[in-house]
Amino acid sequence: MQKRGSFRKLNHLRQLESRLRPLILHAEEAWFRHILEGHCDFFEKIGAAAQSQGYKPLLIHAENLLSFELLDSNHRQIVIGPKRPKGAHIFHAQPSYLKGFWYLDPQGYYWNSSLVDQEFDPQWVDSNAAVGFFSELRDHVLRHNISKRAQDRQIPGGLAPADVAIFVQDIEKYRQSVHYLNTAEMITSACASVTGRVYIKPHPLQDAQALCQLQALCEKLGNAELSTASVHDLIAASAVVLSQNSAVGFEALLQRKPVLTCAKADYHHATLVCHTSKELQENLHRAAEVLTDFPFERYVYWFMGQQMLEPQRSDFPARAWARLLKTA
Repeated sequence: MQKRGSFRKLNHLRQLESRLRPLILHAEEAWFRHILEGHCDFFEKIGAAAQSQGYKPLLIHAENLLSFELLDSNHRQIVIGPKRPKGAHIFHAQPSYLKGFWYLDPQGYYWNSSLVDQEFDPQWVDSNAAVGFFSELRDHVLRHNISKRAQDRQIPGGLAPADVAIFVQDIEKYRQSVHYLNTAEMITSACASVTGRVYIKPHPLQDAQALCQLQALCEKLGNAELSTASVHDLIAASAVVLSQNSAVGFEALLQRKPVLTCAKADYHHATLVCHTSKELQENLHRAAEVLTDFPFERYVYWFMGQQMLEPQRSDFPARAWARLLKTA
């Protein structure tokens, strides 16, 4: 028998004619069936919390014409997928940079989240709570080699030291550009700025043609080295971590590494942002000095522990529901 989740499929407007107020979830194809059959803990717990508060959790496919109509309504709504509608009662859900953490954000996720414009002040963050949170999270991630995508086994003793590790992405195809420097510009600028090894890790979604182009570029540079090693090994071996706005950039904060970003990112508070090749070269040389006293523990706690949500925590339903009611 097919499992049934806490969200019921929304087929027509008559389902909204009830004494129970609706909580409408708009899901893209990749998530729709998964949520409908109750396989996503994040939404199962939100659905249960909604029911306990007198709401009716309803699920609609994001490409359904009715979905577009409902987004203009005043109902409380959640969107998961690439659509980024704005509204007083609309929230965006998405897995965050570290496994187990989720966005539930009124503006979007990743470089579109509300955190882009928020200020981070370490004085607002409890130091003891931050240190405990950071230590536990770091130990868990590194001990189990956890990342957003499967990694090669970690190498006993680690990798040879490098001046820079560059993590290539697949974001240059987007219609609305979010990057300041493309992959080739990052690699050539970094390799020209340092004398030591520069690790280059390809993105797993790159096709054969992109990989060949990347390999050809690296072969022209004397200190570039392609690697498919675990991101955690590459981070540990490198003095500086460089990406456009990769999740790996955030993972590097767990190892207290200086991070340079070359695209719009919502964790920019913890990085040196490079808009040009000149800025990248300058930041590579000053990164260690500028970021040596950065409060990594407080930042990771502020970002992940306070801004994101964890379905596995006992207070998750209450925190999620409080956030959804903020605009009530």
